[in-house]
Amino acid sequence: MVDAEETKSKQIYPLFKQAIVQRNDIAGVANAELSLGADMGWSSSSFEYKGKHRDVFEYFVDHDYLNVMGIKLVAGRNFNPAINSDTATSVIINETMMNDFGWNLQNAVGQPLTGYSETKTPVVIGVVKDFNYLSLKEKVKPQLFHQFADYVPFKFFVKLKPGNPAPAITAIRNTWSSLVPQLPLKYSFLDEDIERFYKAEQKTNNIIGIAGGISILLACLGLFGLAALAAINRTKEIGIRKVLGASITSIITLLSKDFLKLIAVSILIASPLAWWFMQQWLQDFAYRINIGWTVFLFTGLFAIAIALCTIAVQAIRAAVANPVKSLKNE
Repeated sequence: MVDAEETKSKQIYPLFKQAIVQRNDIAGVANAELSLGADMGWSSSSFEYKGKHRDVFEYFVDHDYLNVMGIKLVAGRNFNPAINSDTATSVIINETMMNDFGWNLQNAVGQPLTGYSETKTPVVIGVVKDFNYLSLKEKVKPQLFHQFADYVPFKFFVKLKPGNPAPAITAIRNTWSSLVPQLPLKYSFLDEDIERFYKAEQKTNNIIGIAGGISILLACLGLFGLAALAAINRTKEIGIRKVLGASITSIITLLSKDFLKLIAVSILIASPLAWWFMQQWLQDFAYRINIGWTVFLFTGLFAIAIALCTIAVQAIRAAVANPVKSLKNE
């Protein structure tokens, strides 16, 4: 997304588009008044429609916007530069707005937005599939797109084809420099702008990851020490069992089972607590997953595997030790 807010963007955009749209590494170019993502701003309209107050998010876009952004049209048509009314009264709405206004896919197209303003009554020409233009913590709200001539396209959207983006960015930079030499190119990647909605979650994830890693390391060190102590305290018992014919596997099982019982109990205690805390965290999101039992099953198996690997070092060492050495002082 190229930020053209400090320029005469209405005059610059046609030249900008013409210069880069034919490149093989450019999939499409569009413009809009606003971008998407965190800290990008938003616009809304409030009006009375048939006696009811309505709040609608409003986006000024051009006729290429839906295709470039991959927004699916489910009824009606897209904006057409050959139709004059599309820059005066035509609007495209999302499914949530259609449902909120009591319409459906069969009758939404052609509906007038009475009460929108004193100077114009927009008419719906299309309906697009709902998409998340705000954080996933919020439900999709009524949204409309228009091309009203009194708006200005401050944002240029350039869709890059898969591959190395460097040549395309260089071409965009050169084109910008030729059109607006007095201002440096300001651009961002849309996926990164949207990702910023979740900065707090990313920080929390990093903190939990680091704290969890340290906790696992300390737990493994403690478990390693306890396993070593248990092996030392039962050295002569292990020697006697080996003399009487006990296998290495049975010795390892002997040293491991008590620890595994404690680990199993800890998993049974921790799993419901973890489920409850995660459910509380997920309540902040309007769109969220459900935590299934398989998550805790695999987490528990992973914890047991780590514990076994930690214990196994001492258990195997004790199991393969020469029993003569452990019994020679008896």
